[in-house]
Amino acid sequence: MTEPTPRSPAPGSLALVQRFINSTEMPDGVDELRTAPLAARWLHDAVGVEMEVSEKDRSRLIATREALRDLLEAHTGENVDPAVVVRLEKLLGHAPLRPVLTAEGATLAVNCAGVDRFLGMISTAIVEATLLGTWSRFKVCRSESCRWAYYDHSKNGRSCWCSMRVCGSRDKARTYRARQRLGSTGSA
Repeated sequence: MTEPTPRSPAPGSLALVQRFINSTEMPDGVDELRTAPLAARWLHDAVGVEMEVSEKDRSRLIATREALRDLLEAHTGENVDPAVVVRLEKLLGHAPLRPVLTAEGATLAVNCAGVDRFLGMISTAIVEATLLGTWSRFKVCRSESCRWAYYDHSKNGRSCWCSMRVCGSRDKARTYRARQRLGSTGSA
């Protein structure tokens, strides 16, 4: 499958989360985290910091990416197993965050190194997006063969597919054909 028509990226630090989730192309595309050295290179390109990545770290990155993808299904109206939230909290929970206070307010900063630092950046981005009200518009394509992460810039925030022209049209065509088959078998 080819990458969907590009949308505008997610705002602020959600862009990093979007890039992380889209580091693999579903269902059979290239996974940019497929080996520990490639994951280290991807992390360097994404955040500009050299990190050692073990095979265990790589597995945690992939588990986190896929748990995020599963969680984001809720933003298109799908039911999400509560175990996904528990798994994601555990995966992100190794990265301690600390408040940074100024006269203007507070923010969170990551207080660790390595892969945990990156996962802390993901946690911080989620908290920031939640506070800004942008988290609910961050979604994954409803198409099971795509699941591309995108930010819903639509006026009503009800988008379900990464691209109406690609995944949306395919889904609507499948639904139409299924209704036609049911109609033709029912009239026999």
